[in-house]
Amino acid sequence: MSQYETLFVVHPEKGTRIKELIDRFKKVVEGQNGSVSHVDEWGLRDLAYRIEKQSKGFYVLLQYQSPAHAVEELERNLKLTDDVLRYLTVRVEEEEPSAGSTASGVHVEEEAGKPEPGA
Repeated sequence: MSQYETLFVVHPEKGTRIKELIDRFKKVVEGQNGSVSHVDEWGLRDLAYRIEKQSKGFYVLLQYQSPAHAVEELERNLKLTDDVLRYLTVRVEEEEPSAGSTASGVHVEEEAGKPEPGA
């Protein structure tokens, strides 16, 4: 199972149904053998551009672990829900430190056989 994040934007007039929508989408993920690890409600925010004549929307971020078919089912449900203006799902890459990298993710190459400057 992979780690995913889905951000969806709900119509501003449907903000009262936000808890109901979150529960519905959590059940979709859990029904497909996934587990929701975190739900972050960002609240009412301005959109970068108008969507369906709306300039604001309620943002919600779901973080979960699931198989790929659960993501497909979740996106199908998001697409069929009229209250959802937009959604985006990304797979979160788990970083494993390698021998040639530092904790900050910057790659460090060792130069063998070259003298240090000033030596």
